[in-house]
Amino acid sequence: MVTEAGIVGKIGFNTNGVGTCLNAIRAKPMISSKVPIHVALRLCLESTSVDNAVKTLESLGGVASAQHILCADSTKALGLELSPVGDKHIPEDASGIIEHTNHFLENHYVNEPPWLSGSPIRLQRLGELTQELIQGGVQGEAITPALLRERIFSDTYNKPQAICCEEDPSRHISNRSSSLFNIVMNLDSKNLGAEVVFGRVGSGEEGPVLTMPW
Repeated sequence: MVTEAGIVGKIGFNTNGVGTCLNAIRAKPMISSKVPIHVALRLCLESTSVDNAVKTLESLGGVASAQHILCADSTKALGLELSPVGDKHIPEDASGIIEHTNHFLENHYVNEPPWLSGSPIRLQRLGELTQELIQGGVQGEAITPALLRERIFSDTYNKPQAICCEEDPSRHISNRSSSLFNIVMNLDSKNLGAEVVFGRVGSGEEGPVLTMPW
């Protein structure tokens, strides 16, 4: 996973069925002597389980900057609200779901000024959409990547800062955000893989569905 750009870890999964996703957080302080977040992601992706990943990160004294890593394996998922001055872990709710956007929910150790006004709205919308699926009886094998793309990840409520995010023309071009890709992982060791779509799903401009392993 090492590239010329120096990225050692990001979003993905390993052969042990440990997967990671990342939510960027803007907060202070940053302590450069601690573990860079991309190295933390790589350490998670070299782990054999969620618990093993957490133990490794804790043994190294924490990360350099505030970020949220969603770490999961075939039996457990955990939202890791990491920071240089203390961590908080968010377990699955009663439905087995962890919902997170671009602000901390439990980690109050850091100084986190308002950043993306749409983040709390996206979190609330995410809860509404997942509850619609649950109340509609969608469960088990009916929860497919295609269904999640159609019912959740293509949602444009409160655009441009929607779940399916598009560039906001009112912001300076150097400070605009857009959904670049979507990934849905299956971490079951018997059916390990993922579906990836580049671009904003549901926009009509996204690419084809790609399957991993490639």
